[in-house]
Amino acid sequence: MAKIQLSSSQKKAAHFDQGAHLVVAGAGTGKTRVITQRIEYLLKKQSITSNNIVALTFTEKASAEMVERLGDIMPLGYEEPWVYTFHSFADRILKKECMEIGLDPSYKILSGPDQWLLLRKYIFKLDLKYFRPLGNPTKFISAILTFISRLQDEAITPEQFLEFAKKFKSSSTDLDAAVEEKARWEEMAYIYDKYTQLKIQNSKLDFGDLILWTLQLFKTRPNVLAKYKSQFSHMLVDEFQDTNFAQYQLIKMLFSPNDLKDSTTRSLLAVGDDSQSIYKFRGAAISNILDFKDDYPGCEMTTLTENYRSYQEVLDPSYRLVQNNNPDTLESKLGISKELTSMVGSSNVKPKIIRLDTLEDEVEFVVSTILDLIAREPNYTYKDFAIMARANGHLDPFVLALRSYGLPYQLVGNRGLYDRDEVRDLIALLKILIDSHDAISLYRVLNITTLNIDASVISSILSTARYNKTPLWDVFLKNPDPSLDLIKSLIEKYQAQITKDLPSDLLYNFVTDISYIKQFTENESIEGNLSIGNLNLFLEKVKRFQLTFKQETKELPTVVDLIDYLDLIMDAGDNPAQSEIEDIDTINLLTVHASKGLEFPVVFMVNLVSNRFPTRNRRDKFEVPDELLSETLPSGDEHLQEERRLFYVGMTRAEKYLYMLSAKNYGGRRDTTPSGYLEETGIKETEVNMLDLKNALSQLSLFGVESGFKSLTGRPLSNGYEPKFLSYSQMQAFNMCPLNYKYKYILNLPAPPSHALSFGISIHDTLRDFHNALIIGADTSLESLLNMYAQNWQPLGYEDADHRDLRYKEGATLLTNYHADVIKNKPKHLGLEQSFNLTLGGVRFYGKIDRIDVFDDGKESGIEIIDYKTGSPKNQKEVDKDDQITIYAIGAKEALGYDPKKFSMYYLESGEVISTTRTPEQLEEKKKQVSAVVEEMKKGNFEATPGMHCSWCDYKDICPYAEK
Repeated sequence: MAKIQLSSSQKKAAHFDQGAHLVVAGAGTGKTRVITQRIEYLLKKQSITSNNIVALTFTEKASAEMVERLGDIMPLGYEEPWVYTFHSFADRILKKECMEIGLDPSYKILSGPDQWLLLRKYIFKLDLKYFRPLGNPTKFISAILTFISRLQDEAITPEQFLEFAKKFKSSSTDLDAAVEEKARWEEMAYIYDKYTQLKIQNSKLDFGDLILWTLQLFKTRPNVLAKYKSQFSHMLVDEFQDTNFAQYQLIKMLFSPNDLKDSTTRSLLAVGDDSQSIYKFRGAAISNILDFKDDYPGCEMTTLTENYRSYQEVLDPSYRLVQNNNPDTLESKLGISKELTSMVGSSNVKPKIIRLDTLEDEVEFVVSTILDLIAREPNYTYKDFAIMARANGHLDPFVLALRSYGLPYQLVGNRGLYDRDEVRDLIALLKILIDSHDAISLYRVLNITTLNIDASVISSILSTARYNKTPLWDVFLKNPDPSLDLIKSLIEKYQAQITKDLPSDLLYNFVTDISYIKQFTENESIEGNLSIGNLNLFLEKVKRFQLTFKQETKELPTVVDLIDYLDLIMDAGDNPAQSEIEDIDTINLLTVHASKGLEFPVVFMVNLVSNRFPTRNRRDKFEVPDELLSETLPSGDEHLQEERRLFYVGMTRAEKYLYMLSAKNYGGRRDTTPSGYLEETGIKETEVNMLDLKNALSQLSLFGVESGFKSLTGRPLSNGYEPKFLSYSQMQAFNMCPLNYKYKYILNLPAPPSHALSFGISIHDTLRDFHNALIIGADTSLESLLNMYAQNWQPLGYEDADHRDLRYKEGATLLTNYHADVIKNKPKHLGLEQSFNLTLGGVRFYGKIDRIDVFDDGKESGIEIIDYKTGSPKNQKEVDKDDQITIYAIGAKEALGYDPKKFSMYYLESGEVISTTRTPEQLEEKKKQVSAVVEEMKKGNFEATPGMHCSWCDYKDICPYAEK
């Protein structure tokens, strides 16, 4: 790969030695490049070890992207620095240190719905007057949790808030109102305190807790803080403008202004742009970036204004818009200029503001313009277009239009998993088992495509039920049509299993029996692949529910428990993101928030009218009192400033074409008012002849969209296949059967629950927790080990309860023997579950080593790599040739810098340990073999290789080539 050339300002930001450095990185100026080059500079030029560098991001996606980019510029093998989100970073520290402050290191992290369920579970055990109306006891739960989250963002503990409530004095002149206001604050403080206690009692933390408890750890245990300050000599913070007060406190505790002022070996790089601060609703404090230079006296600053994304015609009006946020900007405060200069140049294409009559006109304009540009711009494909709105709901009419014209599209970063047809089908299948008189679910089940029930049969059932005023279920059972026989028998079969089978097992078997997934695999399409992804997401959610239910109740859930859970979390407003497919040629529909960090040659910003963009200022039901806020509040209208920054983010996603659209009417009685931000751009409105556009679209409807246009198949972006990363398991699957690899790792088809996999994960997770306890000096008694086993036990995929119970007992016996062995031999650990990152065959290769020990058996000493196995033992000859060991040897040597003397497979069920070695020649030969496999993958030919392995293949029921 060619060496990346930095501009002079980027180089200044990436290549400094010590102290604090603020990088004000405008849109499209290469901030991620600066961060990755900074890490490379520290590792290569400064010879800093990876363990001394921490880089913090805001999303898992950004963290993964940073790791990927580092992989492109670093040597073939290297140990990754601490690249984490703030929450993952805090979680890693707490997992290791939280016993210092009395927390359980095996805590689980609560999702939003789980928080709601926990508070709901105990709502009647709390002494409440104001926030539990008996007519609707759960009315305030979501608002209370949002308020508590905001307190956590401000680093306010329950104790501090209780103190505030006790001392609170109302400004109201009405004595009764003042007394009630104080009582409400006291009740809210009581809830915060009790909710925190409930989480601790249940070994649970929420995301806000991760930061708050880490701050508490560092404040109350100076020795722990000193340890991490000693470890981390260099910190990098991405999207600094989106940090909240608590996160900034965490940064300042590890890299205090005084430490940096007096040090020649420590550095802090903060990268951000106040013009792109758009997460106030998540607690982001823009004052952090505005005050950074005051907090770190002597801080160096670099302003990146060279834009590598957009033409100047896009940048100029964007800048005019955001200038209206002065004086609450870095430009005003520091006297700098953030006006962006395009490195792409100028274009004869100007951004357009277009005002149309109706929503239908707006939709038709977008579709027509997409088709026109695809015809006129030879290099443009569907992926180059983005339709962006302020809210998800504003995109629905555009989805319907794209679908009706057969144009490939996908929703990016969009919620609504439970609204997808395929997920609704699965929920209906479950609901009809527990409530046969659920007519809506029954109707949905009868319409499932793969059941092949004729529409006339369904219509007959409906009309008979309506005419005779008879339950739909009764009419369905009496209808003799043969096409109903399969679903009747399956409902009867699985109704008998609802208290015996785990929901995930039952659901997978049910959908397999009706060949449900085949409809998405027979004729591969974008929509089919997205549906498969959504099914996977839903099944994973079901599995997580099962594990959580078991941990909390010590019982296994039934389908009834799952449906109760789904009903509750949907009532709580939970509706997770849908599946997405990367590297596919589709039109992108997304909210402006979801567009952050993305770029597109053509951008349509739609529905740009007052009360839509900017939105109305919908304040939280409970707001943190100003006297508790630590951030500096702006002088202007905070809401309108944030909405303006969001508008700026939307505009600066465009590379060349930018269309800003509004309609006079969206179905209401009154005409709308265009967004005030449109006028602030300084762009004049463009007139459009809708009659010509409508005529063009009507011709397309007559002759088909493909006439004169490119194929609309939503094809992948390359003819071959380029794996983003590989693991040993992936390579093993490809070598066994390329079609199996495609099903599992490209299409991500749901696989049947596997008891062997569940057992292996249960044992591995237990040993991880046990050896972590050994390292930190926690309880490592046999009783503690078996308690860990009970917590980590995964009950999925077993034949029945007897099979599950017998396997559990075998695991307990296995661990009892293992415990005796560990206590006797007292292993010395260098690492547990150590990840490595390599480049093999031009592809990133990832692996995780169970244990890295130091051994001394009297004959020799050195480093030993240990891999746990729960299957049948191999013999010595097989271990000597084992591919996984060879790849781990490459990873340990080239990525982690170890030179292991031996590699051992620990067969846990027999207690047998078989060790082997690897020569440099074996490692080089394996690299060549991996490269050859990668080259085969890149051809994109995933042909089936039927054989004996078909009998245990996860996909034998849907694979047309499987040997029966």
